[in-house]
Amino acid sequence: MNTAFDKPAGRVVLVVEDDYVLASDLASKLGDIGVTVAGPAPNVEQALRCIEESPRIDVAILDINLAGTMVFPVADELSRRKIPFFFATGYSRDVVPPRFADRIFVEKPLDKNAVYSALSDCRGPTENKPDRQKNHILSALSHRESEVIRPHLKPVRLAQGEVIEQQFGEISAVSFIETGVVSLVALSLDGSQVEAGLIGREGLTGTGLLEGDWRTPYNLMVQIEGTAQRIDVDSFLRLTHRAPQLRSLSSSFSRSLGIQISYTALANGRYSIEQRLARWLLMLNDRVDSQVLHLTHEYMSAMLGVRRSGVTAALHVLEGERLIRSVRGKVIVVDRDGLILKAHGSYGIPEAEYERLMGFPLRDVDAAAKNTAYVAPTFAGSK
Repeated sequence: MNTAFDKPAGRVVLVVEDDYVLASDLASKLGDIGVTVAGPAPNVEQALRCIEESPRIDVAILDINLAGTMVFPVADELSRRKIPFFFATGYSRDVVPPRFADRIFVEKPLDKNAVYSALSDCRGPTENKPDRQKNHILSALSHRESEVIRPHLKPVRLAQGEVIEQQFGEISAVSFIETGVVSLVALSLDGSQVEAGLIGREGLTGTGLLEGDWRTPYNLMVQIEGTAQRIDVDSFLRLTHRAPQLRSLSSSFSRSLGIQISYTALANGRYSIEQRLARWLLMLNDRVDSQVLHLTHEYMSAMLGVRRSGVTAALHVLEGERLIRSVRGKVIVVDRDGLILKAHGSYGIPEAEYERLMGFPLRDVDAAAKNTAYVAPTFAGSK
């Protein structure tokens, strides 16, 4: 299968467009330069049928909205078959899932020279991928966008107790977490505090920046030491205009984090301590490479917003059901599937929404299978 369209004549182009007049005109123009048109397909079903039945497709031109149905299932099938495609649409990039955000866009009304140029420039996904990054967002970027952002990234150590965003303070940098876990700690006016959310290697900090908000309502605190790739705010915002996939992934992660926070509120309000603890252990297990979690009762008490005696009792329950082993300063996940059942529906929706929004899973299953211990500190209060 060819991944370029440098010589149009003799190529086969799939046209997916629901406007009959526009599709016919585009097919005619392509025919004038010696292109064979597959379709045009006016809907997702016919487009998928064309892909299945056509002996050859070199490239595809996709309208985004097909009579009220988005074209993305077609884009997914083309990606699976490694067939290059681009979008010819009146929509902006903001409606496109992150996995397609770096694709070529040709705006309607269509200019034939822009279409011909896109045909020549169109390439398959992820060619010449760089070495896999530890951070999921950086790892998902195309080679071009990785090369754009790489010079601006600075590796940093995340120290236990470090506050990388201060409540009501101005955000100065964005951190792409590689290892460790950062907690979003909500603080009330009287000093009460509880963990509202977690960020690990699946995401980044500074999630309000794309909405124009340079301040944070939380303390963003390193609770499990680790590493990150850091970029200053000005460079990050400038790059989001040059790197649409970076912008889309960052925006989608911000949305997924908001979902996680809302389900933490649901868990805190409607579930038992044992169920909340099961959910929290699963969330930590998602973000690290170990079944062994070095956790003190004080830390768990502060993060869950409950008394220390309540944590002790909940641990005894989970251990009695053979879901974990609890020894001094350590919790070992024994039965992950059992913990999911114990969480009783409080775990799973934010994780599924992350995958839906980002296009890849939150949990690195291969890495999680390794039994590499990590250490979580005791809870560090606000500074």
